[in-house]
Amino acid sequence: MSNAKFNKNVTRRSAMGLCLGAASIALAGCGGSPSSDAGGSSSGSAKRKVAMIMSGTITDGGWDQGHYESLKKAVESHDGWEMLEPKENTADADAATAAQSYVDQDVDLIVGNGNQFASDWAEVVASAVEDHPNVHFLITNTDPKTEMADYENLDNVETVLPDFTQTGALAGVVAGLMTATKSIGFIGGMKLPSTEAKYAAYLAAAQKVNPGVTGQYNFEAGFTDASLGTKLTENWINSNNVDVMWGDASAVDNGSRQALAAAGADTHFDIAQPIDIVGDDQPTVITSTVTNWKIDQAMDEIEKGSFGKGNTIVANMDNGGVALGKFSDKVPQDIQAKIGEYADQIKAGSFLTDAEIDAIKKTL
Repeated sequence: MSNAKFNKNVTRRSAMGLCLGAASIALAGCGGSPSSDAGGSSSGSAKRKVAMIMSGTITDGGWDQGHYESLKKAVESHDGWEMLEPKENTADADAATAAQSYVDQDVDLIVGNGNQFASDWAEVVASAVEDHPNVHFLITNTDPKTEMADYENLDNVETVLPDFTQTGALAGVVAGLMTATKSIGFIGGMKLPSTEAKYAAYLAAAQKVNPGVTGQYNFEAGFTDASLGTKLTENWINSNNVDVMWGDASAVDNGSRQALAAAGADTHFDIAQPIDIVGDDQPTVITSTVTNWKIDQAMDEIEKGSFGKGNTIVANMDNGGVALGKFSDKVPQDIQAKIGEYADQIKAGSFLTDAEIDAIKKTL
């Protein structure tokens, strides 16, 4: 099964604008501030340095926080590295300047948390190859074949793409086994190929474990308006009897959870994404589909001297890039066991066929 590919001119930031920071949501489990700033290292000047440039904030409860947590875990597992303070809320007009500031410091790995940086950084990467050959660039959610075709040199560049089919299928199995009404919902921030791929696998998986399940979806909710998530979910609960939701829209997902809670947190459930937020302060969340952006693998490759050439790191269940988080007590043990069995099949690639997923895509 192939990963979804992005259109070069379509990015998450296209829908977010400059208001993302104001819409950020601080959730339990969010990490604290890094130990040093972009102007220099903390203790141990011999350590390699890694920096992240972000489109939003590290407390948005979704996309940006997920990247930040992946970065923290990577640094924690690599004693020879230190993290510089991420540059948050980076607008298109500032993206190249932000990257160049790290290049000038010879930062070993510069991470861009979204496909918008593929076009923003082309000139910076080209000059760095000549003048700063020890600087490496990792851009997430990016297909180098379609989004970096105009790059002069990809020697010091790699990208990361999650397995969207695995992510959607994991959420779909949970939704299919937990719905009592056979009606599930999905909210996406933008109509991207990845969004459609996730939803198609989500509904196909739910129908495979629970024939007759129907799905409601919206692919154009944006990423910042929580009230829209509340309205959409309320409407689906009232008109379609939806009782399980999965979201790919950051702050909008939080609004959806509010509607589920109002309808009854013991009968209406949410599957979170892309970080694990199960806990008492999230009464409707029964589990999470978690993405690890494999920054740790990029660090390993740099240490070994094998990083670059425009290679793509696929984040999947085999390498820990895609996984289910903790389960709420609301998921019975027998259901958890069934989810585990199906997850093994998803990991092996034997659960869903391309034809089953394509059948859903054709209806979108």
